[in-house]
Amino acid sequence: MDAIFIWSSALVICVGLPLFFTVINVIRLFENAPKELDRPLFDVLTVVIGSLLSVFDLDGLGLGVEYDVPLTVHGEFHTPIAGEYRFSFFFLFFIAMVCIVLLSVITKRKPPLFAAMLIAGVYMGNVLDILLVIQLLKNMDNFFTVMMLVFPMNYMLMSVRLIRREIKAQTGYLSNSAEKSGFMGWLNKLLTKSLGWYLISFVAMIPLLAVMLLILVLFGQRPDSIVKAFTETADWTFSQQIPPPPDYSQGHYLCTVAAGGHAKLVKPQRMGLRRGDKIVVNRQLCVANAFEELIQDKLPRFHKCVRSFYDKHGYPISQHISTKLRADVVYILMKPLEFIFIAVLYMFDADPESRIAMQYTGKKCTDLTNFMKG
Repeated sequence: MDAIFIWSSALVICVGLPLFFTVINVIRLFENAPKELDRPLFDVLTVVIGSLLSVFDLDGLGLGVEYDVPLTVHGEFHTPIAGEYRFSFFFLFFIAMVCIVLLSVITKRKPPLFAAMLIAGVYMGNVLDILLVIQLLKNMDNFFTVMMLVFPMNYMLMSVRLIRREIKAQTGYLSNSAEKSGFMGWLNKLLTKSLGWYLISFVAMIPLLAVMLLILVLFGQRPDSIVKAFTETADWTFSQQIPPPPDYSQGHYLCTVAAGGHAKLVKPQRMGLRRGDKIVVNRQLCVANAFEELIQDKLPRFHKCVRSFYDKHGYPISQHISTKLRADVVYILMKPLEFIFIAVLYMFDADPESRIAMQYTGKKCTDLTNFMKG
């Protein structure tokens, strides 16, 4: 029950909340949206929760694994944002979040220059979002990559609505202001039009970025650090680095470790081969691997997501299973799953026992079937 509660909670937080706020932000785009939804609180929650979940998703994509580190887990990636320049990215990201929150929570008409700078900051946030999305597009068959796209999309939805609202308020006020002459008159006339605000805000990005880059340089970052944050990586769209060959030699996971428990309990059957290494094989391990093989055959995309998650989290957990007693506990905990795997195999596989028997032999299920027929 505890496991079900944990997984259900994780699903609600990681998938349910982002989808909920996405629906809210889509509805709020329309002029006739319910007034109950027209609250800055929704924007603040979108930014706070979206930012936290984005960091979580980035961690799932290997945020701390630099390009020069050999991968040890199948389905793992190197970081999409280079560690040396990560401060630059997150600093600009933070400024963009502050700008959109201020644009939302300050509902009164703002001073024109202040409003233009806030909109410029939001523009900057959208540029960062677009760059990040393009960076991630190379590996779109990963759950964390897909979920990483949700917050940038919500940020853009919020941007459209809030910028439109602010420009409408500013142009409405300036249209009724007193006539001015000279440069101020020209500027006032420009700012009475929506297009003028978009143009001025875009131009305002230049001094804003100049100030931001100056601050970053003072903190030891390079002037081109935001570019390097994307290019000094491997495995992604803008990546320009070549990673070292992966090292999967340490990849023993929960079922394998469980096979190292007390023989009377886990009942090891034989020695098997996995990626050229000899391992102890028991019935549970063969069943689990046969189930995975079946899923890979029938649902390859789903298998890739599940395998990536299992590889990433299974290996760290397995490092704590360092005694026979702990391996026994894992074996017992895996028993319910083993029964489920067997049920699925017998439901969807024409020759389940052949598939199970061929695991870790270096042969395919069809090899044994053909041998038995012969």
